[in-house]
Amino acid sequence: MAPANLTPELIQRIIYFLIYDWTRPGYPLCEDVGNYAAVGPFWQDTIERETFATLYLDLERLSEVNSVVTSRRRRYVREILLEVVLPWPGPRQNPEKDKEKLRNNRALQATFEAFLQSLSQWAADELHRDGIALRIFAPLPVEKRLDSPSWGWERGPMWKRRYAGSVLELTDPARIAQHSPVVAITDIKMDEPRFEDRHISAVAICTLLAKLPAAKRISVDWWKWRRFSGMRNDLADALSQIDHPIDDFEIRDDSYSAMGRSQLPPDTTLSSEGEDGLSRTLHILSQRLKTLHIDGIIVSDELFFPRTLSVHMTEPRWERLVTFHLCYPPVTPSGEWLFVPDPNASDDSEDENAMFSHWVSISSDQGPRSDRCIAAPAMQQFYIAAARAALQMPALERMTLDAGLGGECEYWHKFEYRATRSTAEALWASSSGFVPDDDVLECWRKVPRKYLKGELEVEISSDLSDA
Repeated sequence: MAPANLTPELIQRIIYFLIYDWTRPGYPLCEDVGNYAAVGPFWQDTIERETFATLYLDLERLSEVNSVVTSRRRRYVREILLEVVLPWPGPRQNPEKDKEKLRNNRALQATFEAFLQSLSQWAADELHRDGIALRIFAPLPVEKRLDSPSWGWERGPMWKRRYAGSVLELTDPARIAQHSPVVAITDIKMDEPRFEDRHISAVAICTLLAKLPAAKRISVDWWKWRRFSGMRNDLADALSQIDHPIDDFEIRDDSYSAMGRSQLPPDTTLSSEGEDGLSRTLHILSQRLKTLHIDGIIVSDELFFPRTLSVHMTEPRWERLVTFHLCYPPVTPSGEWLFVPDPNASDDSEDENAMFSHWVSISSDQGPRSDRCIAAPAMQQFYIAAARAALQMPALERMTLDAGLGGECEYWHKFEYRATRSTAEALWASSSGFVPDDDVLECWRKVPRKYLKGELEVEISSDLSDA
């Protein structure tokens, strides 16, 4: 009987059936998958495509990655999971000590340097045409003690409390800048860590990003910016080192929506000229983007347009920017509140002073509550700055400016500009009945006149469904 001739597609399905463990969550590769590679060249190629699609790298594996992942195998790699292996921590119930923090930071530094040293040897013509995504995580060493069924529920919150005031930082960022660039990475994403994962400084991630010139899609978590507001200038410096075009850039605080809005703003970090370095740096970076998302981070209107242009400065230009999304806390880097008490709000038998006591000044230990508020006059200037920027955005299709007021959907303030090939719409939706000044409207009307040769449709709403 003649042997059956199977099509490559059918053989491939057989291989997939054999090499994955279909009984385990996530269907991981079987431990003996390498045995099937010896069947023949087609089997070897198919199995290596699956085996090397995702690389799990740490400091030890980085030392041998180039001997295992040869030039031929590099074109199979689609994702790298980079683990920062941390030393064994101290007791959960005790605060993190300085020596432990230094050891952890050294582990991060060593891992980033080894990554750059090893991956800088990968040439662009060796890689998959769609590039490689990089994810970085730093789990705590696995605990072996399981005394009670409640242990798993208890240890996560305990670790969370222990590291509430700490993130992993680089010990020597300047050394990172001395390494050769890595052209293999096209995506970098920081997922929200699990309970027992450490948070990595946004400054460290952006320092690494400056050495990844092919990275086109970036997502960075600036965890608890209020607690780590002292990093603001360092983050601006790290972002200023990024000089390559990027398609999508997102910077956010994943913890912002879960935090109270009645806290004291961070100490001002303005320059002697009254400028906010981070807003100016994001302003410059945004001119190389297609999509910008800023979520839960304090910025000033310098994000849109510098307040002064020196004789050596050209007007900003966003040739590629299509989408601009900003969800901002209702306060500026200088500590000025963008929303103030509504003098016409019903006081429900409280006198005006009692009502105002809910809106303490920034010199006290609270900021204004998010309820019963109206936009401060500074918001008019905010929208004018945004319109001036939009006048320099020929590809802009959507700009969203959303104030993070909270209040469980009781209070909102949002602006949205949408443009198609022939029409443009601007919406202001707020719970306080905000109405833009004529100067604001005129600035925004210039945008579609310039690029669409048409008029702007304006809607002003107090309907939550529009927000």
